[in-house]
Parts: sequence; structure tokens; C-alpha cells
Amino acid sequence: MMIAIVRAMVLTLMRDRGALLMTFVLPPVLFVLFAAVFAGTGGEASSIKVAAARATDAPAARMLLDALARAPDVHLTPVVPEDVALRVADGRADVGLIVRGDVAAATDKPPLVIITDAGRNVAAALLAARVQRVFTEELPGLAMRRVAGQIEVLVGPFSAEQKARLDDSVSRAPELVAQGGADLMERQPLASRRAEPGVSYYAGAIAMLFLLFAAVQGAASLVDERRSGVFDRIVMSRGGVLALVGGKLFFLILQGLALAAVLFAVAQIVYGVHVIQHLGIVALVATAASAAAAGIALPLAAVARTRHQAQTLSTFAVLLLSAVGGSMVPRFLMPEWLQNLGVLTPTAWGIEAFQGALWRGDGLGDLALSLAILLAYGAVGAGFTLWLIRRQVRLA
Repeated sequence: MMIAIVRAMVLTLMRDRGALLMTFVLPPVLFVLFAAVFAGTGGEASSIKVAAARATDAPAARMLLDALARAPDVHLTPVVPEDVALRVADGRADVGLIVRGDVAAATDKPPLVIITDAGRNVAAALLAARVQRVFTEELPGLAMRRVAGQIEVLVGPFSAEQKARLDDSVSRAPELVAQGGADLMERQPLASRRAEPGVSYYAGAIAMLFLLFAAVQGAASLVDERRSGVFDRIVMSRGGVLALVGGKLFFLILQGLALAAVLFAVAQIVYGVHVIQHLGIVALVATAASAAAAGIALPLAAVARTRHQAQTLSTFAVLLLSAVGGSMVPRFLMPEWLQNLGVLTPTAWGIEAFQGALWRGDGLGDLALSLAILLAYGAVGAGFTLWLIRRQVRLA
């Protein structure tokens, strides 16, 4: 009997394509994605976009930037010094670098300035590590010249008085370091904005994740209506299929707005994210993001034959879109190929739009592209659902 039960369960599993996907396809796919992300974060696969500029004519400055540009994990864009902070602020670069002094000589202040956005502090740490590695491994001569200059400032030329000067230098080390033994790098964060950037990022990331989950739950009612006969009565009534799909879409958008209102109210009250101050633009982003989530959920519900099948397909889709789109790990930490893949997901555009509204203070013009793409996901998804249901009605 036990063998018969096991055989029956095996047959049931083999006939359930959704269960097979969840059991044997989704886990390895998610493993590959997260392995790529976290392996890249600490290894050569992680590529950071750097806006770099030279404010000195020292040959060593050019040598350092050339060596950094050859690094496989750095995408370096040469710009003028005035544009570095602008590129970091608007997201075109993950981090900025200005070479303002001779890296091969003792200087009164750090010759390298790293421009950081608090929302991408990890990128600044990665760049600092890359610079240090390039400086010490690929250009050891520059490092030796700099150390020699620092020692000369501290103890002076080697002479009979060296010992006495060394003792005196040790006692006055902080003063002398300020005169020529400065650190190699200095960080300069962009002007403080409105809220903690990590909170602003994950407010949008979590919003997109649960907008998708809520949408697939709401769209699954289409399966129940088909099985109960309500679907047939709606299709035969005034408005027919168009009214059915339009009503579902409108409900899912309203549901998404309600979900976003609760989430962002908590973000405002607990973490000080400035939602009320930019309520209009945040509401527009939430509307477009809800429409995009509905555009993903409705076709999945339309092709599913049972609620279980709908939930399985939806969970598979939501987890993949969320992992690739940046809901679980920020996209700038991902390998370049995965960042490019993420651009195809509504999750990435939704997170970018929410962060633009909540953190960067972008206006409607700045967010126009993201909003248009999110609304396009909603429109295409609704149109595809309309075609699927009409086809099913004709075949019935």
C-alpha cells in the first residue's frame, strides 16, 4: 500500500506542470541568479560605473586612470570635474572619482576624491578597493614614489641629524602628515537629501514585490469565476469581455494604490521618508506600477485552468521578476549581463521611479520614461488578456 501511495503521488506530481516548475526549475534558476549576484559582489564579475576626471596635469594621474580603465570590473567614463557629481546624482554613474593631485608625490591633502551617493555607498567601497589594488599591484612605482615623498616630509633628507629629526617627527606626526603625508583617498558624499537612502530604495523595492503578489492574488479570481459560471454570465452581458478585463484592471490598480498608501505611510511615520511632501508624483508612480503589476498578473490568470495553477505560475513569475529586477538585491551590485536583463522587467523600472520620487526628488519630466514603460506593461498585459479570453470564448 505504501508503494502504491508513493506511485500515485509521483504520477500526480508528474502531471502537474506547475508543481514541476516550482520543484525542479525555480530553485536552480534562483540559485544561478543569486550566485551570480553575490559572486559578482565580491569578485571580478561585479562591474561599477565610474565617472572619472583629472584636475591635474601630473603624468601619474593619467597613468592611474588609464590603469583603472583597463580593469575588467570597472566601466570608466572620462568627464570634466564639474560633471562628476552630476552623473553620480542622476544615476548615470554609481560613483565618481576626481584626481586632483599627483598620486606619486607627497601632497597636503588626498590626491584622489571619491564622490559618493549615500544610496550607493557599496559602490564607493568597491571603487576604493579597485583603486588601491591598481595603485599597489599595477603601478608599484607610483606607490614607492609616494611613500618616499611622505618619508622625506616626515624625517627630511638622510643626514647625521636624522635620528634627532625622526624623534621630533614622531612627536609631531599629525602636524607633519597634514603637510605632506595625506591619505591617498578622500570621500565626499553628495549633499544630504531627504531620507536614509537604503530606506527609500527598499520602500520602492518592497512596494514592487508586493504589488506583484497582490495583483496575482486578485487576478486569480478570474479562475474562480470561470469555474463557478460567473464568467459566462459576465461575458454574455453588456460590455462583455472588455468590461471584464477593464473591471479587473481597474480593481487591481485601486488595490495597488491602497497597498502603496499603507506601505509609504509606514515609511513616512517610522523612517521619515518624505512621501506627503511629494504625494502627487508618488501617487503617479504607484498608479503606473500597479498597472504594470496588473499587466503581469492578468495574462497569467487567463491561461491558468485552476487557482492552484494560477498561484504556481504567478509565484514563479513574481520571484523571477523580483530577483532580476532588484527587489531583493540592488541591481548595481549585479554582474553587467544581469543588470541588462533586469531592464526588461517592470520591477526595475518601478524601483527606479519610486527611488527617483522619494530620494532624488525627480519631477514628472525626469520620470516620464519610467512611467511610460510601466503603463505600457499594463496596457500590453491587459490587451493580451483580452485576446486570450476572447479566444477562449470562441473555442468554447
